[in-house]
Amino acid sequence: MNLEDARGQFPHTWTDMVYINHAAISPLPFVVRDAVDKYLERRALKGIEFYPWAVKIGLETKHMIADLLHTKSDRIAFTLNTAEGVSLLAAGIDWKEGDRILLYRYEYPANVYPYLNQRRHGVEIDFMEPADYRITLDVVKKHVTPKTRLLALSFVQFLSGFRSDLEAIGKFCREHNIIFAVDAIQGLPHSYIDVEKSNIDFLAAGSHKWLMGTEGTAFVYIGSRAQELIHQSSMGASSVMAPFNFFDFDIDRLRTDAGRYENGTMNFPGITALNAALKFHGEFGFAEIQKRVLEHSAFFISRFKAHGVNVLTPEAEAERAAIISIEIENPDQVLERLLKRNIIVAVRGGKLRFSPHYYNTEEELRLAVNAVFE
Repeated sequence: MNLEDARGQFPHTWTDMVYINHAAISPLPFVVRDAVDKYLERRALKGIEFYPWAVKIGLETKHMIADLLHTKSDRIAFTLNTAEGVSLLAAGIDWKEGDRILLYRYEYPANVYPYLNQRRHGVEIDFMEPADYRITLDVVKKHVTPKTRLLALSFVQFLSGFRSDLEAIGKFCREHNIIFAVDAIQGLPHSYIDVEKSNIDFLAAGSHKWLMGTEGTAFVYIGSRAQELIHQSSMGASSVMAPFNFFDFDIDRLRTDAGRYENGTMNFPGITALNAALKFHGEFGFAEIQKRVLEHSAFFISRFKAHGVNVLTPEAEAERAAIISIEIENPDQVLERLLKRNIIVAVRGGKLRFSPHYYNTEEELRLAVNAVFE
């Protein structure tokens, strides 16, 4: 698939709209809409007993997610959103009085509240707050204590756009027996990740942003080490080995894969959307997607720095992805000016944030930069 074909999937590209807000929510490609339409048509007209073929869609989608994360599909489970996934881990651990959780001060709330909720078990929360917004291994080392049991971190930060070195941090966590949990919603599918090589114990991501799926569909990766630590705080028929032995009620025969946490019927229309979106991205090429978003972020950084603007997002390629945030006077007024020109960006934490995807063009980025300084 070439760029022209990809852009043809988004009707807003046929108008004067410039959409650069994928860190909030992405538009749906036609192929995603069509896949959901076909699912619903089959469900309504042909397949009232939908479960067998819907399960096949789910298994195929898990395989594609596993390929993206470089792991096995039995380590993947579906959830409704990122916070539900994170809560699965946070609420499932048998916390002890005095255990400590290490978080970043400017994380998105979905990766904070599930852990704050564990204070009721006597857990203490520590926050990292580096002045330059860069969460490096050295910053982690300075904040870890002998009581630190878990480190939760976003792959790409929603505010600054900083991309963490997961491999280095994961190695440190494994050496110190610290559970390493990652919120990957702002990093997939445009940034390379290997959960096994990075010693990630747990990962959660929703599909409605960069992945271009629908709301209410997310997934988790649960490493075998993490699964041993997570108590089954919720349970349903599909949590056990023999779900169709209706009156067996053998609670001790839980599934051995991550699917044990799905409990029951899932959001199959949403999973169908994610299935189609992953195929769409794969056809364009994940390596090419990463190349283009890095080019986009480099373009924004260079142009804004040329205007003397303070850019929060690091210039180093290894420390950025597709989110670019700048400090500018009266950001809400600038945002309003851009919106009036049908250029869609966002303000987060008092910073003007741009989040282009691979189908955006340099001309669209140039229009956005020029509009900032008009």
